[in-house]
Amino acid sequence: MNKTDADALGFELVGPTPQYTPITQTESSEARIARTAIEVALLYKGQEVHLREIQLAEDGTLKGEVSGFSNVCAREFEGVRFGQSLSFRFQHIQHATRKDA
Repeated sequence: MNKTDADALGFELVGPTPQYTPITQTESSEARIARTAIEVALLYKGQEVHLREIQLAEDGTLKGEVSGFSNVCAREFEGVRFGQSLSFRFQHIQHATRKDA
């Protein structure tokens, strides 16, 4: 498993890391999020951190740009800055906004 920025900073995980990908699954969860999400929210120290410009990294993890924080009127929260690029895993995503929604 590749360590991401979100892992290093201590972002909360939603679920366990999958141990394998079934043969019947043609697209990983990460690839699907990169293709369909406008924005995702990750939880950090009790606050949602919103990321946009979601992309699939070469190592199979996700990366996005911090676009805001919930309930915080600041450009930085606990060392995470607006505009900062963060790598993360599918298990860090609390919720996502889809492009076709």
